Amino acid sequence: MAASEILVVAPVVAPVFDLPAAARASLVNEARATLLRSATAVTIAQLAEATGRSAEAARKWVNRKSKEGRLAVVHLHDGTMLVPTIQLDEAFALNEHLAERTRRLVTWGMGPWAIWDWWETPNGWIHDGRSPADAVRAGDLDAVDRAIDGLIQ
Repeated sequence: MAASEILVVAPVVAPVFDLPAAARASLVNEARATLLRSATAVTIAQLAEATGRSAEAARKWVNRKSKEGRLAVVHLHDGTMLVPTIQLDEAFALNEHLAERTRRLVTWGMGPWAIWDWWETPNGWIHDGRSPADAVRAGDLDAVDRAIDGLIQ
């Protein structure tokens, strides 16, 4: 018998509306919308302009650092790439102090949206209800390390 002669009839299953799954999806969408409104990321075009590179050169740099796991990059459905700015220094170069910390989050299995959210959300491992990004701005990298250790232990 040829493969083309085999007919598999699958039963039709009515879709099930899963309220808990819909609630989780709503929370994820809400968190992502908050991040997008936060002005805590730049596009490739903005990064290129800030660094004096071409958009293509900036994209290649971002892709290389992202593949290394040292830079979390969010890809939007329209093809736009967003780089959370907490990972960049004042000159829009990779903040080497944070690149290794981002790599730890990537290695642990976090995706770029989750990493961006983690950097910007108040964290119980950091005193005074600060976010890891707040701790970075205050120069408290030990607090960031405590927060990462608390997350992955």
